[in-house]
Amino acid sequence: MRSLCVLTLCTFAATVRAFYIPSLSPQTYAPGARVPLQVNRVFSEHVPLPFAYYDLPFVCTPQEIYWPWLNIGEVLRGDRIASSDYELTMGQNTTCQVLCTKTLSRAANEEAGRLIAQDYMAEWLVDKLPSATVYLRPLDKERVKSYDPGFRIGDYDASQKRAYLNNHVTLHILYETHGTGRRIVGFEAYPRSIDNSSGKCPDLDSPETEPLLVGTNQETQVTYSYSVRWINDPSVHWAHRWDRYLSTSAQVHWYAIFNSAIIILLLSGVVAVILMRMLNRDLAIFARDVGSEEELRDDIEETSGWKLLHGDVFRAPGYGGLLAPLLGTTVQVMYTAIATVVLGTLGILSPSYRGGLLTTGIVMFMLMGSAAGYYSGHLYRTWGGKNWFKNALMTAILVPLLLVAIELVLNAFLWYRSSSAAMPFSTLVLLFVLWTFIELPLTMLGAWFGFRRQPYSEPMRTNAIPRPIPPQPKYLNWPLSILLAGSLPFSVIFIEMFYVLKSIWQDAFYYEYGFTIIIGVILAVTVCETTVIMVWLLLNSGHHKWWWRSFVYGASSSLYFFIYSLVFYYTRLRAGMPDTAGFIPALTFVLHSLLFTIVYALCTGSMGFFAAYFFIRRIYSMVKLS
Repeated sequence: MRSLCVLTLCTFAATVRAFYIPSLSPQTYAPGARVPLQVNRVFSEHVPLPFAYYDLPFVCTPQEIYWPWLNIGEVLRGDRIASSDYELTMGQNTTCQVLCTKTLSRAANEEAGRLIAQDYMAEWLVDKLPSATVYLRPLDKERVKSYDPGFRIGDYDASQKRAYLNNHVTLHILYETHGTGRRIVGFEAYPRSIDNSSGKCPDLDSPETEPLLVGTNQETQVTYSYSVRWINDPSVHWAHRWDRYLSTSAQVHWYAIFNSAIIILLLSGVVAVILMRMLNRDLAIFARDVGSEEELRDDIEETSGWKLLHGDVFRAPGYGGLLAPLLGTTVQVMYTAIATVVLGTLGILSPSYRGGLLTTGIVMFMLMGSAAGYYSGHLYRTWGGKNWFKNALMTAILVPLLLVAIELVLNAFLWYRSSSAAMPFSTLVLLFVLWTFIELPLTMLGAWFGFRRQPYSEPMRTNAIPRPIPPQPKYLNWPLSILLAGSLPFSVIFIEMFYVLKSIWQDAFYYEYGFTIIIGVILAVTVCETTVIMVWLLLNSGHHKWWWRSFVYGASSSLYFFIYSLVFYYTRLRAGMPDTAGFIPALTFVLHSLLFTIVYALCTGSMGFFAAYFFIRRIYSMVKLS
């Protein structure tokens, strides 16, 4: 049955992995119409510190700059979109046009050399399409175009430690004809370094041109120029213009799914052995025809393992007033992730909707506050809690306060470095207003309804005196059991995790939501089955305090998640790059990775807890005591 479900999901993913809604209203330009070019930011695949384009001291800055409105997702990802003086006219090629001549101070000269050495790239926008560096990739014995967003602001000669600034760029604007108008389907940038300070266009065809050296401790005069070429490309339709940005190899994803399917089949076999053999054998004692209640109790006392814990297994957990809000928030985070991925799979989170993923995630998190309050209030009452208002307030504050505290610490350092990744004060105020007037009331409302609901009716009564816990085997001690419980779930996601981290830190577009759903479902099943096995071993060893352990076992793969993130940073981002080390870049990566790890731990921890809770309620409901 599970194999059939996985096969169905794989078939579904093959149809939705590249589906998206390109935009709601395509922009059609008439021949001769002005086409605006906007600048955004510079970023590096090796240093997690983006900067606003006009914050660079060596670029041309217009006298008047128009800053369009940005959604909250764009602000959080470091976008700072602004107008420019580049003149693009639909259908009119420009051989060469001078943008400006700028004198670079010594500090600006050195700054340009430093950013070029760290492989910084510029991102411009035309009709919502980011400028792209063109690559040719093999496909069915042919070579097809593939885009990487951005283009290098310069070239670095590592052998001679020299940086050359790209002060001329050739823009290829691809379009398709639509009636009497034209629609833009591609935006390619070909930068070039030319030693030119004449204030005029250079001779682009001359083989004697020298590159422009920067990074020296001296003033330098630079002339910036550009060329524009309009190309009619009938092979690309407007509805599929993002395909070249999203092109990835599906073979690796299928390998990850196959690897995960093997793991889940093995785990399912282990769980089946527990349920069909060991559990049925243990329950056989209760199915026997015994003479009296005393005989039944004598039989129970003669047995060992989980059966002896029937009077303690549903005892309210220690610090239940903390566990209930935590579990409520984990449900909120999990529902947010599910809703966001489903919207992405349906094509609503189009790549043209910049910042859409973050914006949708924040909005969903606020709206899911009602689910957090409901589950938290219900569990809180089940465990004997009385003050529903205090529980609701802790549910609304506990995890958001932790995440905001980490982000504020990081934000202080980003402000210090003038990075565009730093949240403006107005954004912090907006998030606080959203929390105050949306999430907090919804959490209170959900907690009120959850607390009014009848508590869970446990199948066993709790003894007045807790049963002592015997010495535990070494493999169930905290450190080793956490490492064991987290290894299998992490092995399910580590291949797909590479692409997720690449999209976050190396500014690649990730739009494999179909594969994400499959990996997510397999991960959920693996986490649930692993937690059930670990809790089963715990109960059989006589340990009845399973509540917190089930949550920790479910979240245990987050430890591997965090370690893998650090390995990715040192092997992929900083590998082979000079001058990329530094306290603030490393701190930025570590704290952001910590935030992602916390969110992942909350999702998987809730999966493990509720799977173990359902499993324990199920097996003890089979035991009938008079």
